[in-house]
Amino acid sequence: MNRKKTQAESSRMLIKALLASAVMLASGIGHADNSTPDPDKTDVTLGLGVGFTPRYMGADNYRSLVLPMLGIQRGVLFADSTRGIGLQWKSSSGLSASAAVNYDFGRSDKNTSSRYGSNELAGMGTVQGATVADFTLGQELLPWLSVSGEAELRMAGEHRGNRYRLGFEGIAFHSDTNTVALDVDAHAGDGRYNQTYFGVSDEQSRLSRFSTFRADSGIYAYSAALNWLHTFDAHWSASTSLTLTHYTDQARGSSLVESDAEAMGIAALNYTF
Repeated sequence: MNRKKTQAESSRMLIKALLASAVMLASGIGHADNSTPDPDKTDVTLGLGVGFTPRYMGADNYRSLVLPMLGIQRGVLFADSTRGIGLQWKSSSGLSASAAVNYDFGRSDKNTSSRYGSNELAGMGTVQGATVADFTLGQELLPWLSVSGEAELRMAGEHRGNRYRLGFEGIAFHSDTNTVALDVDAHAGDGRYNQTYFGVSDEQSRLSRFSTFRADSGIYAYSAALNWLHTFDAHWSASTSLTLTHYTDQARGSSLVESDAEAMGIAALNYTF
């Protein structure tokens, strides 16, 4: 893929947002480029990332990550370890759209290395995984600035509701070897989604250390992500992403939210062939 392209797309529940920005920056699919992918060429990106993230949304304790990453693209079709399987399209006017099927791994009430979870959630029960459909729509406003929206809709599995995002992606610096991009996003959920991840029912309160909390639909967090891509040659690149998240009154009234501000970071080494 063309290494002069960049993608600054934070979208996923917070850990997905962090990892996706690193993978998509490394794969070179970006807002700053209007070219159509070659339908007869397959690009494969392998990556290995290390980083840190809160154990669950609102937690004040963190866990480390060692994450292998894989991305494949052929024309408008893609499959990767963060966005799932789907297709994407971009016009010469800067309008872009994508649709994908992905999986939300939910949340455990025990410490886990594979998904959100903490022993501190004992009694809350496990939020089982769910298959989701993810739709995004974006528009380039200036050569260095884009706006995008996303809807992640539950298809099967856990009835955990739907999640939405609206944000701006800007390229702060760009050269032949380095691209620095900034994302600013608002994250919202419907009533079921916010209750699933921030609410505490009467039964959960009785079995856990948390007090009852009813979550309504609306914006639950704002986030800002700084992404840096460094290209070594036509195949090798390194990407770094730091995300800061601030929870709104919609979520921080919950006893699950032990900190209304949190940070996440990842650094990855990538090879494309």
